[in-house]
Amino acid sequence: MKSYVKHIGVVDKNNNIHSVEFTKGVNVITGRSSTGKSAMIEIFDYCMGSSEFNIPSGEITDKADIYFIVLSIKEVFLVLGRMEDSTKIFLKEEQQLPDIEFLNKEYFESKYFTSDFNVNLGHYFGLDINDIDEDKEVLQYTRKKGRPSIRNFIPYLLQHQNLIANKHSLFYRFDQKERREQTIDQFKIFAGFVTQEYYILKQNLADSERKLKKFEKEQESINYQRDFNARRLNILLEEYETISGTKLLEENATIILSNPANYLDKLDAKSILIKEDSDNSIEKLLLLKEEYNKLLSEKRKLVYKYRNIDSSTKYAKQYKEELANNKNTIKAIIHSSKCPFCNEKSKSTMSEANQLEEAINWLNDELKKSPYLLDSFESDKNEVKRKIAEIDNNLKNKKKEMETLEKITENLAKNKSLNEQTLKAKLKIENLLESLLNKRDNSLEKDIKEVKKDIKGFKTSLKSKFDIDKKIQETETYINNEMKEIGKNFYFEKSYKPINLRFSLDSFDLWHEKEDGSKVYLRSMGSGANWLYSHLTLFLAIHKFFSLRGRDSLVPQILFLDQPTQVYFPTTIKDNEDEFSAQKIEEKKGDVNSNLDEDMEAVTNIFNQFVSYCKNTQKETGIEPQIIIIDHADHLDLENEDFENLVNGRRWRNRGFIN
Repeated sequence: MKSYVKHIGVVDKNNNIHSVEFTKGVNVITGRSSTGKSAMIEIFDYCMGSSEFNIPSGEITDKADIYFIVLSIKEVFLVLGRMEDSTKIFLKEEQQLPDIEFLNKEYFESKYFTSDFNVNLGHYFGLDINDIDEDKEVLQYTRKKGRPSIRNFIPYLLQHQNLIANKHSLFYRFDQKERREQTIDQFKIFAGFVTQEYYILKQNLADSERKLKKFEKEQESINYQRDFNARRLNILLEEYETISGTKLLEENATIILSNPANYLDKLDAKSILIKEDSDNSIEKLLLLKEEYNKLLSEKRKLVYKYRNIDSSTKYAKQYKEELANNKNTIKAIIHSSKCPFCNEKSKSTMSEANQLEEAINWLNDELKKSPYLLDSFESDKNEVKRKIAEIDNNLKNKKKEMETLEKITENLAKNKSLNEQTLKAKLKIENLLESLLNKRDNSLEKDIKEVKKDIKGFKTSLKSKFDIDKKIQETETYINNEMKEIGKNFYFEKSYKPINLRFSLDSFDLWHEKEDGSKVYLRSMGSGANWLYSHLTLFLAIHKFFSLRGRDSLVPQILFLDQPTQVYFPTTIKDNEDEFSAQKIEEKKGDVNSNLDEDMEAVTNIFNQFVSYCKNTQKETGIEPQIIIIDHADHLDLENEDFENLVNGRRWRNRGFIN
């Protein structure tokens, strides 16, 4: 997005305006310590909606009434203003660049102050997505993600002096877990990869996938019930055949249940036929008793095996406990034996003792393996237990079938005819089929088919319209390639040359990848120079990508860098001279082994790379980024730019921001 900072300023209590003007490209604010340089980044952050007031306490906070910035966004200018510790922020759109002399207290009318600042400002950056939850159902367990905020792209814009060469952190406010997660998650929004339609499709997909799971569970339940009914019908059909000696229906239970209404009609039209001389029930009963006895025999064998395993398990556990309680013998003293007559030493005892020691050690090694058998015992024990339970269930079913057959004979003895018993069996079958008529769900299969079609459609739309995974992968590749090109021009230590930085958009981790594929993360990369150059390389590459995205990107190509030369000129050393003097800073460092010429060469190279980067990016993408550098370094001899053009009056040696 074409956007840059035009002014940063304050209106003091006397209604005087103090401001700093900026342009596209590289802007340098240089000067001695305690002149308000670092306040620029904090004023920008505060006017961009920060919930914290971090402007350094001092002359600025003592005198300022209103803090403001002027932004160029697309074809308009925005004036953003804020009072200290105020939740409301001034936002006014101007078609033309306002005259800075008119931005006094009267300009900041109360009607332009708003509490809904992030939403209003977000519209100017194209941030119009208001719902980024991908699954509405999970909101009952987690907090709603809410509307994406411009505050979540601020980490791309700011590198404070305590961050720019930090080995533990790359991005502003990433120590806050929620801020980190939001910024990472919303990268696809800020890069312009997605619209509100993406999240609607994701929500619809989640709903449809949930419906499919529900339907599939219902289908599983229906299938289970169908199998249960088939088993029940088979039992009833066998009961009928056993009583009557004839088959009621030729088809099996599965076919009958597929169309119960049709078979009910057949049963209505079918008369009962009984073979009184049939021995089916007796033969069936004898067969069942034989099968019952076989199962009972098998069960007894398994019970015996189970008890043996259980006994072995108890012994193994007992031995393991005893082994843990016994202390190993540390040493044993063996004396050579002597002949009582000639007093000559004998080696036979020593040899036998050694053999005994070897045997004991072997035995102990073998015994120590016993505890490891416990796992095997427990597994075998559980398997035997499962088989016993299975046999018990079969025995139960066989017993029920035998009782049914024995009941036929009992009923005959009670003067209940075969015809009466057969009719009763037939009625049971009819009742079962009638109970299924109203429970069949013909629409479930259709529902599953339709919801699968919806899921396929949503996935197809997500891939064809957005294809986030592919875009993220391509972006990572682009950023990594740019880092390789940008990084080779910075002065990394020799052990990291050629620099091969890699960045993950999933975790926002940065590392140097060696030729063997091993990773060296930022925190392990050694000196402050490596940390500084890693930060610079990454942020320049990311902004190059945002520039490449043009109007699709929501992130303005604005980058604040506070004290990038601190690796060479530490911020802990006060620079109070009327003119910048690297020599005097070196003397204050007290480093007798320092190489001033090499330090100045490295510092000059940093600024040369900034200038080249802005020019190359404009040439390649049509957008010239804005880099605002706050530093002590001054009067550098650059290759392709006059350093005075970069400073452009922003030198605070004999004055400060509040002049």
